[in-house]
Amino acid sequence: MTSRSGASTRFGPAIVLGALLTAILGSGCTTNHGDYTVLSNKLVRSSNFELSKADRKKSVVGEDVAHIILFFPTKQQVTMEEAVDDALEKGDGDVMTDATVKFTSWYIPLIYGTTKWVVEGDVVKTRRN
Repeated sequence: MTSRSGASTRFGPAIVLGALLTAILGSGCTTNHGDYTVLSNKLVRSSNFELSKADRKKSVVGEDVAHIILFFPTKQQVTMEEAVDDALEKGDGDVMTDATVKFTSWYIPLIYGTTKWVVEGDVVKTRRN
């Protein structure tokens, strides 16, 4: 089949289909859920504690991840709370400062994907024990 200009258009549908498949297979989403000055899911007493003078571990990253294999998730649900717990555990602290919270998800249908919460920030230990 040829167009009015004489060029072949038999590859037109294949190109459109290829572009559509590339867009679908390469899709994903990252949502920034906020930037927090102080973030914790622990009980913290800050009345007798100078947060600005405390030792901190910089740029600690905590994640809660579920992998999706075929269409079976490796975990029932991912939560921001688990991502914060992971960061606090890695940083050996109980408070995060200058924290950023993101949710990311991507999936190649019937092959593989991930869904996860990511928390990144500085970790401070306010407790003595």
